[in-house]
Amino acid sequence: MTSGTEHEMYGRMPVWRLFLKCSIPGMISGLVWAFCSIMDGIFVGNFLGSDALAAVNLAWPVMTVFMAVSDMVAAGSSVRISMHLGNGDTDSARRVFTSSVKLIVAISVGFLLVGVLLGGPIVSAMGAEGEVADMAAQYIAVFSLFAPVGLLFFATDNYLRICGAVNLSMWVNMGVAALNVVLLAVLIGWLGCGTWASAFATGFSVALGSVAALVPFLRKRFVLRFVGGWMDMGTTRRVLYNGTSTFFNSVSGSLFGITANAVLLSVAGNDGVAAYGIIMYVNSVVFSLFTGMDAAMQPAISYNHGSGDGRRVRSLFVVMSVASMVMGVAVAAMCVLADGPLTRLFLGNNSPDVAALAERGLTVFALTYLLSWVAVNINQTLAATDLPAHALSIGVMSQLVVPTAFLVPMSTLGVDGVWWSMLAASVGSAAFSAAMLCLGARRGIFRMHGPAGGNVSATG
Repeated sequence: MTSGTEHEMYGRMPVWRLFLKCSIPGMISGLVWAFCSIMDGIFVGNFLGSDALAAVNLAWPVMTVFMAVSDMVAAGSSVRISMHLGNGDTDSARRVFTSSVKLIVAISVGFLLVGVLLGGPIVSAMGAEGEVADMAAQYIAVFSLFAPVGLLFFATDNYLRICGAVNLSMWVNMGVAALNVVLLAVLIGWLGCGTWASAFATGFSVALGSVAALVPFLRKRFVLRFVGGWMDMGTTRRVLYNGTSTFFNSVSGSLFGITANAVLLSVAGNDGVAAYGIIMYVNSVVFSLFTGMDAAMQPAISYNHGSGDGRRVRSLFVVMSVASMVMGVAVAAMCVLADGPLTRLFLGNNSPDVAALAERGLTVFALTYLLSWVAVNINQTLAATDLPAHALSIGVMSQLVVPTAFLVPMSTLGVDGVWWSMLAASVGSAAFSAAMLCLGARRGIFRMHGPAGGNVSATG
């Protein structure tokens, strides 16, 4: 049994110790999911071919939009819950938690219908044709079948961390990822099933993970537990507003992915889309380090903002930034030096034209890691300190507006222009994010003040 006071470490534990305690499990959780994503790419690329890889890459932006709505509620409620706990209002924290779980399940039922009934038209509207379009639509439909339970997984993971159960969150993530890989090996590697098996493996795994993560809350092991009632409309709007930055981060990234795929289809055909898919698989590993760390630190930042300790918020941000800068240099060097082996993981000796495109693209894209962490860190910090509009502007600009502004004109230079446009976008996004951080500092997020009770509704 746990004492139900583990969340109090966010306000008491020394900053560096707290950072290590939270960030390491968070990054491990991110890494195992990135590893799972890479294994998915390896199985699909090696056993089903580059067309199947292109189909999965076409389907994922659509699935990301589905998950973004769940993440919006999860992220928005996590900020409110953490601030309530930092302010000592446990009852309101529990009410927001209960209501948010119900809201995510209700929304996810709608996604089941959309994915099953409209997957084909959505893929066709993206410009895909023939067998690639059929496989992508099938992928969306199968994944959507698990949406009502599966999309809850990403919220329960947040709630476990809020309660201080960072290690339990890590173990649940590792178990779900391991099950996913086993299912991929059996369904695709052994039985030779098609692209749908990749969607089934992911959907079934996260659905089972959701059920496992809910058990401690149902058994009332943590400070968060299910209670009666519903958060009022004002609080509901605030939860959704707090989550808008997370939602538009994901949606903007998906829209850019759709745009990039369309541009690459016109510039280099299916080979270009497959190469971009390989780069995005590698990118998922790298970004799992940044996003895993930032997501793990969100409860600590929101908790201290809720208690009015702006100096501790600043210390947490500085520690996150130093760690991210070191990781950015390290992973950029690794990707440049190992671009060939990383590319061959997905294709083996097949499709040499795709491999050549991906290797060249990865070499250029790796340089984005020197600066791309800036937008991620600042976005998370502003969202966690109850400045969703500032965080939203960073998400939309860094994930969609700035990349598209460089992509469209630079694509006239061919495939290389597409890769170099992403590096240029990372510079522009970092500059814009730094400007937003200055505005946030002027709003007092790094200053000491009284508990943020005036910003947190007493009813939820």
